[in-house]
Amino acid sequence: MVLGQETSPKPTPFAVSKHPFTYEGQQLIVGQSIGNLEKEYRLLEDVGIYRRINSAKELEVLGGQTPKNVATAFQSLKDIDFEKITFQHPSRISYFLIYKKGKKEHKVSWGDPKHPAPEGVVRVYKAFMGMIPKEMRL
Repeated sequence: MVLGQETSPKPTPFAVSKHPFTYEGQQLIVGQSIGNLEKEYRLLEDVGIYRRINSAKELEVLGGQTPKNVATAFQSLKDIDFEKITFQHPSRISYFLIYKKGKKEHKVSWGDPKHPAPEGVVRVYKAFMGMIPKEMRL
């Protein structure tokens, strides 16, 4: 690197957006943490799907889902009582599911084998990840 020059970020084939950070509608966020590396995917009620690594200031736009699939995804959250659930059992390799609407956010994290995640949470996580084509996963 030459002094005074900044390195440019690695180019991506995906457009980037900050839209999910200010979106007031429902968001379903799932991801995985391995040590200090965190991978995140977001589904917005407006059908947009995004991804990012760690705390990137922009998300990559993966495309969209059909309104029917989005409705089914948010309907599946009814099995999880986010107002009451306080399941926080991460480990070195952890998974998380976040339900967000406006500024309000509910998070469930798991990975500690001594504390298996609730079935409904795992079911929603797996169904969401099934919507992300393998070639678009981080």
